Amino acid sequence: MGNRKAQILIVEDDREMAQFILRLLKRQGYDSYAVYNVAGAMGFAENNRPDLYILDIELPDGDGLSLCKELRKGSDAAVLFLTCRTGTHDKVVGLSAGGDYYLTKPYDKDELLAIVQSLLRRLEQSREKIASASVIEKGPLTLNILNGSVSLNGAEIDLTPKEFAVLLLLVQNEDRTLSNEEIYRQVWKSDVYIETGVVRKLISQIKKKLNADDTDDFAILTKYGGGYTFTRE
Repeated sequence: MGNRKAQILIVEDDREMAQFILRLLKRQGYDSYAVYNVAGAMGFAENNRPDLYILDIELPDGDGLSLCKELRKGSDAAVLFLTCRTGTHDKVVGLSAGGDYYLTKPYDKDELLAIVQSLLRRLEQSREKIASASVIEKGPLTLNILNGSVSLNGAEIDLTPKEFAVLLLLVQNEDRTLSNEEIYRQVWKSDVYIETGVVRKLISQIKKKLNADDTDDFAILTKYGGGYTFTRE
């Protein structure tokens, strides 16, 4: 979430309760919104990316369990079920549907705020780990797997998706020679390989964009007999 406010969506058909939670969260500085049914939640999710959903289970046009499963298909947001259902079985079903925490009504507002803070903190830590694992740094060269971007000495390099895929493959196999066929099969996801020079052309374009022939920090070597190696030696 970085410096931006965490965004929270409350899905609760009891409008008075929804507005109470909304005010409570806004006073804590959260970017908070409330809707009152499944349709409203799905409509909001189409145009926004909440970091946390607070879901009631019993909604007028569906249920929070099915809604949670649907939201989970395109979001890593945390989910807090806030419901009157108090049975152990209900809690198990809620958590199995993708919920991160199950809080029953009536609840203590301080407990609610503590849970919200804990879930958001855990989400941010998870996102930071994913982002860190998705960034490859090789000296001045940085590849971001999540968004397919490449930078050299902090300046972004404009690579096509195929160029990025080829460079990523070479970098992930540092100091190992990859044949034209191996590169083609992995990047183009094809079981059929016909030598057309397409790999050689892409490697040439990548080297030109990275100015790879005029730097001592790394090199993309062409091996005798075919194949390419990314190295920093």
